[in-house]
Amino acid sequence: MQLVAHLRVKSEILAVTATADHKFVTIPSGATIETSDDLVEPGFIRLTFEGNHLLAFTRDIRERTETLPLE
Repeated sequence: MQLVAHLRVKSEILAVTATADHKFVTIPSGATIETSDDLVEPGFIRLTFEGNHLLAFTRDIRERTETLPLE
């Protein structure tokens, strides 16, 4: 079973869509995102925001989010 991290964005993050058109998306402060990717390896990670599959830099995720407690 793959673990999913639920994160709250503290400072907006620029991401790109994980589709062929790679449109830019700004994830606003206060938003909740999810990822099951490793947050240690540098580069892009896959995440989900409002049902959209996006790519964002690992460093941005580490520096601009906080982990939400498990419910």
